[in-house]
Amino acid sequence: MKRTSFLLIILLGVMAGGCKKYLNVNQNQNQPTTVTPNVVLSAALVGTADNLGRDYQNLNRWMAYWSRSGNYVPDVQTETYNLPNNYTDFEWGNIYATLNRYHYIEGAGRAAQDPFYVGVAKVMMAFHFSMLVDIYNDIPYTSAFDPVTSVQPKYDKAQDVYNDLVKQIDSAIVLFDSAKSFYSTAPTVTLKTDEQYDVMFGSPGGTGGSDVGTATDRMDAWVRFSNTLLLRLLMHQSQVGSQQGLITTELAKIEANGRGFIGAGQSAIVNPGYQNSTAKINPFYATFYTVTAATTNVAYYRANTYAVNFYNSNNDPRLGAFYGPVNGGYAGNFDGDPAAVSNANTSAIGPGLLKGPGQDQLILSDFESLFLQAEAVQRGWITGNAQTLFESAITQSFEYLYKDGTNQIPAGATPDDDAKAYYTQGVADVDWMASPNKLHAILTQKWAALNGINQVEAWTDFRRTGIPALPISKSPTHIEPQIPVRYLYPQSELNTNGVNVPQLGANAQFTAKIFWNQ
Repeated sequence: MKRTSFLLIILLGVMAGGCKKYLNVNQNQNQPTTVTPNVVLSAALVGTADNLGRDYQNLNRWMAYWSRSGNYVPDVQTETYNLPNNYTDFEWGNIYATLNRYHYIEGAGRAAQDPFYVGVAKVMMAFHFSMLVDIYNDIPYTSAFDPVTSVQPKYDKAQDVYNDLVKQIDSAIVLFDSAKSFYSTAPTVTLKTDEQYDVMFGSPGGTGGSDVGTATDRMDAWVRFSNTLLLRLLMHQSQVGSQQGLITTELAKIEANGRGFIGAGQSAIVNPGYQNSTAKINPFYATFYTVTAATTNVAYYRANTYAVNFYNSNNDPRLGAFYGPVNGGYAGNFDGDPAAVSNANTSAIGPGLLKGPGQDQLILSDFESLFLQAEAVQRGWITGNAQTLFESAITQSFEYLYKDGTNQIPAGATPDDDAKAYYTQGVADVDWMASPNKLHAILTQKWAALNGINQVEAWTDFRRTGIPALPISKSPTHIEPQIPVRYLYPQSELNTNGVNVPQLGANAQFTAKIFWNQ
């Protein structure tokens, strides 16, 4: 089967992105452009990959994974937490452009009476909208895609958005099951076309996506993804007392649908044919390398001393995957340290993260899913063996970081062997049996695994639990001596939709918490 045209994906990405982030793909309502949902789906999933690969990278510094190089002058905004509104203008617009594509897919899927596309649109919009809530709290939601009557869309309460996202995910699961019946009588060309353009679970050749098999297998993979995303949203609300009834109800629905969660070896990935060619490089890798040269980020981002010390003190061989060697070992800076040393004496971002221009883009990893499940079992939310899930999550982290020929594996070793040696060494927060606080161990190891992979989720866990106890930057001054709990609303929103943007007080990055941060 032919690989989805990358040029076609890029062209459709431009078409579906639009000139204004909330507008429908049909920019001229008098001359509508009709594009089939399967083609836009590829553009949308590649947009999701782009969002995850490029956006909010400075959170890696707040999460003590990365630091600013001593070769560069201080980044006052990031290091003192003196955040301007325009700090995340790019990310906000980028995510809403992706959401716009999924909104188009939902409408086109309804028009075609194709439940698969409606289901994908619902769950992927839940994926992105939940991230926006986790970062900004109240957001444009119910009127975000109504340019006729809501040129300036109202903001919805964060809790209300989350509650509706849960309903949307529930609906998506029903639609994926309906799609099985749809595909059972669909023409062969429809089956092949939909598989081709589903670059997350149905992409051809095994390198475009997870390539899970038949149409039924694909729908079950989407249900597992939906279940796991739903578990993530429920877990974010673990500290919200008023949501405990909802959590119980939704977990019962997940158990009833019988597909479970993303398991070992079932990561949701996107790869439409990334390669070392202009506009075709993996988006995360492309923030460090062009086709012919390194970008500034290669020299700018260095290892963080806190993380290096953590991995070293716990005999963690993933240290050589997260960071590159320097002077026969690994070294970093504390972010914002006025005495930060030069690149000649600090580690760069390592080969387990920067695998190559053709690397897969993780959307939701198996190890994040397994850590979520371990926490859910430990909290008594679901049945299972928390220790087994915890150890499997660590193993899958090793599997991912060792993949693609990175050179940190000792001769004769395997990821599974190294993982087992690591989590059976009798060290608290590493070895399950040696850890008196099991939740602390789960969240600590989850933090350790998400380095450079999902810094937003690590920040969310830190805000809702305080685990691990991360240091503030070493800047001589701070607006407040604490890691911010949110970003401010973008300046682009204040300029174009200021009448609806919620009013925040002074230093709101420390005080205006996300609704689940209780």
